Amino acid sequence: MRNMWPPISKNFHGNPHHLTAFALTLLIVGCDVKAQNAIPLPELTLELRGNMRQSGAIIGKTLPFANIAFDGENFNADKDGNFVLGFDRDAGATANLTITAPDGRKLERTFDVARRSYRVTNVNGVPAATVNPPQSMRARIAAESARKQTAWSSLDENSRGFAQNFRWPLNVVRVTSSWGAVRRINGTLTRPHYGVDLGARTGTPVYAPASGKIVIAERNFFYEGGLVGIDHGQGLITLVMHLSRVNVVAGRTVEQGEKIGEVGATGRSTGPHLHWGMRWRGRQLDPSLMVRPLAKIE
Repeated sequence: MRNMWPPISKNFHGNPHHLTAFALTLLIVGCDVKAQNAIPLPELTLELRGNMRQSGAIIGKTLPFANIAFDGENFNADKDGNFVLGFDRDAGATANLTITAPDGRKLERTFDVARRSYRVTNVNGVPAATVNPPQSMRARIAAESARKQTAWSSLDENSRGFAQNFRWPLNVVRVTSSWGAVRRINGTLTRPHYGVDLGARTGTPVYAPASGKIVIAERNFFYEGGLVGIDHGQGLITLVMHLSRVNVVAGRTVEQGEKIGEVGATGRSTGPHLHWGMRWRGRQLDPSLMVRPLAKIE
């Protein structure tokens, strides 16, 4: 290796001018070496695919561990730079996203969120006690609600299922009720239907739509009956309910396509079917949008 340092004069001792010149030369050469060896910063990029609409989800990719600020949420992309976002059923017309690299560089985007229209549907024949629960059931319902809220607040950092291509939870798909409709149950207007109802016989196997961690597995909740929820990572949670059989327990991980239960008519239900829902950090999403090819967003 060539010696980059200047020769030291034998006569420079005791001469302050020689010392100053030598120190300045060292500084210049050192800076030149540092510049030659500097590693360029990786480009701050952003790739998005998904549904830029109310109730849709977006899968993104940027720098590993970059900070994601979106709609009041603040979290980090995973080690591969992947992250997930969600738009609530009634999300506003625009949404802002800010990506901050570990070195402080920023990238900002503003999205136009497409609106959806929702039907009003009538559901009759539901047991009256599940529409207007008696006082004796109130304590049970409150306790179950608290357990559900704990499950829905899960933010599993190890699961990466959100980045997979989702599958339907049943092998044969027959949609009997669409997502997001406002329901009039036994003549009483209720909250929107935050699920896709799939018709099937009791005992039909139900499969995990993507890999993840089981955050709730209950066999007899008042409204849901048999209920299973899976955190697919970063708070993207899918849930299935009205199960006649639950094959998993909370805390374990499942792979995509693994059997998690069987179709039933438990809880508030008029007959055998599977209710399939999706949540992201408190927002209600349409899971049926995730099984379609996710278009690239420019």
